Amino acid sequence: MREYLRHPSNIPVEVEVVERRERRSAQACDVSIAGLCCEVDKPVQPGSDVTFKVPSLSVDYTGHGRVVWCKPSAGRYQLGIEFCSGRDAYRARMVEQICQIEDYRCRVAECEGRSLDGEEAAAEWISRFAATFHQRFAAQ
Repeated sequence: MREYLRHPSNIPVEVEVVERRERRSAQACDVSIAGLCCEVDKPVQPGSDVTFKVPSLSVDYTGHGRVVWCKPSAGRYQLGIEFCSGRDAYRARMVEQICQIEDYRCRVAECEGRSLDGEEAAAEWISRFAATFHQRFAAQ
């Protein structure tokens, strides 16, 4: 059983291995209050400190984390990145909301045939789900 709820994501992430100053384009797989999972083209050693950026956010979000696992996945590698501070965990809530909005936008397109841009999807998602989302994390 997972300690933290994971949210699906398919947003681009930029990951930099701090020690080597190597930047890698990545695709987020999921995100939780404790960390994120993303897919990269080259392996990263567990224990490596990383910074990551979510370029699609309207604010300049850069987080700090540590790679806790790295697994091969269909010719690429999935990284488990643990957030390193409470500040990053707090800001992860915003990332989780963005991921949910993106998932909502995709589901609306697939199920309803409506094409929403990011702003339209955010407005609909917020009006329908934001209150419940916030309550879910109030107890944590």
